[in-house]
Amino acid sequence: ENVRKSELTREKQRLLWEGKTMGLFTNNKKLCPICGSPTPRLLASAVEGQNLCKECAAKIDLPDGVFNSMTLDDFREYIKCYDANKPLRDSFTETYRYDFGFFKGSLVLDMDHQLLRLGVVDGAFAMEPSDIKSFRILEDGEVLYEGEKGNFRSYKSNIKERLDELKPRIDEYRMLRHQYEMMEEMRRNMEDSRRDDNFRRDDPDYRDRMTEPDFNIPNPVEKFAVEITLEHPYWKSFYKETGAPKFNSDQPSTIDYLDDYTQKTEGLHALAQNLMQIIDPQVQEQVIDPHAATQSTQSAPQAAPVQAEDPTVALPKYKALLDAGVITAEEFAAKKKQLLGL
Repeated sequence: ENVRKSELTREKQRLLWEGKTMGLFTNNKKLCPICGSPTPRLLASAVEGQNLCKECAAKIDLPDGVFNSMTLDDFREYIKCYDANKPLRDSFTETYRYDFGFFKGSLVLDMDHQLLRLGVVDGAFAMEPSDIKSFRILEDGEVLYEGEKGNFRSYKSNIKERLDELKPRIDEYRMLRHQYEMMEEMRRNMEDSRRDDNFRRDDPDYRDRMTEPDFNIPNPVEKFAVEITLEHPYWKSFYKETGAPKFNSDQPSTIDYLDDYTQKTEGLHALAQNLMQIIDPQVQEQVIDPHAATQSTQSAPQAAPVQAEDPTVALPKYKALLDAGVITAEEFAAKKKQLLGL
C-alpha cells in the first residue's frame, strides 16, 4: 500500500511539473484563431495580430512576403488548400533532386507520381502537372533549355568558340606563370646556396622579375538559373541561381573548364528532361543551334586581319610554353612558321 501511494505521489509530481513546464511555453488564454489550440508564448507566427499554434504555423509554405499580407480569412482559405494537398504530400516519394548549392535550396521530384516539390521540406506543397506552366534554364540570361506542354527545346552552346577566343590569353598567362615559378626556384636556390654575394632582395631588377602574374581572365559563364512559371493558387513562379565553373587560377586550362562546363550542363539537362516528364511525358526534344544562322553573317568581321606579332618577341614566349609542356612540338613548329611567314 505504501509503495502504491509512493507511485501515485510521483505521478502527480510528474504531471504537475509537465503542466508547469508546458505553461512556460504555451498560452492557454491566447488560442489559435484557426483551430483553437494554445499558442506559443515566444516567437509565434501571427495573422492580423493573432498568434497561430505551432501546428497551424507549420503548414505555412508560401512565397516570401505573401503570409505577412494575409488576413485571417485569407489564411483560412489557404489552410483549406493546404489540407486538400495532404494526400499528394503523403504519397510523395523523392526519386530525383537538383541542389542549387550550399543553403541555396533544391528542387525535388517524384517521377513515379509526376509530382514536384519546391524544396526538401516534407511539408512543402506537392505540385501536379497542372500546377506547372513552363520552365526555362538560363546561362547568363540566355535560354539553354525551355519547356511547356507540347514543346521542349534545347539550345546548343558556343562555349567551345568562347574558350578558343580565350586560349591565347590563357597560354600567355601560363607562360608568364611558368617563368615566374622558374625564377622563384632560382631565387630559392640562390638563397640556399648563398653562392652569389651580390644577390640582394632589394635589387630593383630582382623585384621586377619576381612580380607574380595576376590571373584576370574572365570565366566564359558567370551563372546558371532555373526559372519555373506556375499555375498554383499560391505559387506563381520559382527562380534559383546556381554557380558556373571557374578557371583554376594557378593552372588554367580550357580543356578542364570544358569538362566542368559539360558536367554542369549535363546535370541541368537532366533536370530539364525530368521536368518535361512531369509536364508532358510524350513530348519530343527539339535541338536548336542559335549560332548557326549568325556564323555566316558574322564571318566577315571575324576574319578581319589582326595585328602581326613581332617574331623576336613572340618566339621566346612560345618556346617557353613548349619547354613548360603547355604546347606540343608540332604546335610550336606551326606557330614558328606562321610568325616567320614560311
